[in-house]
Amino acid sequence: MILILPLLFAFAFAAPPTPTQPGLNESDLNELVESLRQTHAPDQRIQWWDVHVEKADAGWRVHGSLSSEKTYAAVTQALERQYPEVDNQLVLLPEDGTGTLVNALVNNSVIHLRREPSSKTELVTQALLGTPIRILKTERGKCLIQVPDGYIGWVNSAEVHRIDQEQLRSYRDAEKVIFTAQSGLAYSAPDATSMPMTDLVIGNIVCKVSEQSGFTQIQYPDGRIGWVDSRQLSPADAVFFQQALQNNLVETARRFHGIPYLWGGMSSKNIDCSGLICNVYFMNGIQLPRDSNMQAQIGREVTTEFVSDALEPGDLLFFGKKATSKTKERVTHVAMYIGNAEFIHSAGYRERVSINSMNSSHPNFIDSYPAIFVRAVRIIGEDPNGFLPIPENDFYNEIIRSTE
Repeated sequence: MILILPLLFAFAFAAPPTPTQPGLNESDLNELVESLRQTHAPDQRIQWWDVHVEKADAGWRVHGSLSSEKTYAAVTQALERQYPEVDNQLVLLPEDGTGTLVNALVNNSVIHLRREPSSKTELVTQALLGTPIRILKTERGKCLIQVPDGYIGWVNSAEVHRIDQEQLRSYRDAEKVIFTAQSGLAYSAPDATSMPMTDLVIGNIVCKVSEQSGFTQIQYPDGRIGWVDSRQLSPADAVFFQQALQNNLVETARRFHGIPYLWGGMSSKNIDCSGLICNVYFMNGIQLPRDSNMQAQIGREVTTEFVSDALEPGDLLFFGKKATSKTKERVTHVAMYIGNAEFIHSAGYRERVSINSMNSSHPNFIDSYPAIFVRAVRIIGEDPNGFLPIPENDFYNEIIRSTE
C-alpha cells in the first residue's frame, strides 16, 4: 500500500487530456485544404488564398482570408460537409464586407503592385492612373488590391483613392479622357511653362473639366486639378469602344520602341514582354490577360512553326518550350508580329523594347528564337476567347458611361 497510494494520488491530480475531435486527423484536414486550393484557387496571381489550419483549445481551427466569393463558398461547404466540428474563421474579402467590385481608383500615373506588403519584394505588375480597382484589405500603410486583369498585389495606400458608390456613379457619368502620348506632364495652369502637377503615361484615365487655349483641364480621382495639352488626349469612349485594326496595333506598338525593360513593368516608363502586349491591345480596345503563359491560351492558334507566311500583323508569338510526352508546355516570352517577317517585343536580354526578325538574312535576326518558338495566336477578327472588349471587363464596365 505504501507504493500504490502515491501513484493513485498522482493520477488523481494529473491534468486532463486535451479534447480531441473523433475522426478528425490533422493531415487529412490539411490535405482537404490543399485539395481545395488546387481546385478553386490554382493561380494565386489572380486570386487571394491565405488559409491556415491550427490547433484550437477544443479541436481544430481554419482561419485566413479569400478574395473569391465562389471559392469561399466552396471551401465553407466542403468543411461543413466533411469536418463540421472544425471552427471555420475564414474571412471573405474585401475586409469591409461590402462585396463591392470597384471601391477605389489609382491616383498616380503608375503604381507598383508587389508580392508582399514591402517595397523590397517582387514587383508583380503595375496599374495606371484612373484605373478602377478593388481594395481587398489594408495593413500598415499598404493596400492589397485587385486590378481589372485580375492580378493581385500590395501597393502604398496613398497611391490609391477610395470611393463609395455615389462617387463611383459620379466617376462613371463624368466625361473621361485618356492620355495617348507615350509620356508627358499635367500642369498647374494652361501653360507649358507653369508648375508641373504630375507626369502622365499612355493609358492614364482622367476626368475632363473644361478647355482653354489648347489645353484641357482635368481632374484626378482625389480632386486635384491640372491642365494637359489637348493634343495628347483622346475621349475615353473612343478607346474603349473602338474596333481593333492591324495597322493601329502596329502603330501603337512602335511607339513603345526603346522603352526600358522591367520585370513586372506595365507602363511606358518601364515594361515587360506581356505588359507591352497588354498596353498595345488596351489602347486598341481589348483587355488581355496579364502574363505571357495566360495570353498563349487565348484567341485562335495560327501555327506552331516559326514561319511568317501564315502570320498577320497583330498576331502574338510565344516562345519557351513545347510540350513533350514527359514535360508540360512552358511559355516564357511573347512578341507581336508587325509584318515583313518582323516582330516587336520587350526583351530582358536587350533591356528595352526592340524590333527583331524571323528572317535569318536580316541583321536583326535572333538565331536562338526559332528553336524556342511555341506557337502564334490570332486575336483580331476572332470571337472573344480568353480576352474581352474593354467595356465587357467587369471592372471597366463599372466606370464606362452608358452609350444608350
